[in-house]
Amino acid sequence: MPQQNYQRFAISIPAAMAAQIERVCSLEGRNRSEFFREAVRHYMGTARGGSGWAAAAVTAVDTVAAEADKDRLLAQWAQLIETAPGFEDVRSVSQAVDAVAGEAI
Repeated sequence: MPQQNYQRFAISIPAAMAAQIERVCSLEGRNRSEFFREAVRHYMGTARGGSGWAAAAVTAVDTVAAEADKDRLLAQWAQLIETAPGFEDVRSVSQAVDAVAGEAI
């Protein structure tokens, strides 16, 4: 199995909760990292292949970021088309589309 890239987190929890976690880990024969990975998967709604609200929120944030990247790249492309030599054919098609659409794209 390929080695995964892991990120380390330091968290603080109440002593009573820590004792409960230690007991569960001992009973189930796993370490704290495995316990917390399972807890996060459950929280995110992916423990059984579902999609909980937290996972949906992460997906929504990723989608917004992708849309922002797309808008930025389209703006760069438009600037290139408007100014770079050698794009005359693209500019003429773009102008024809603008005329039909009634607005610049």
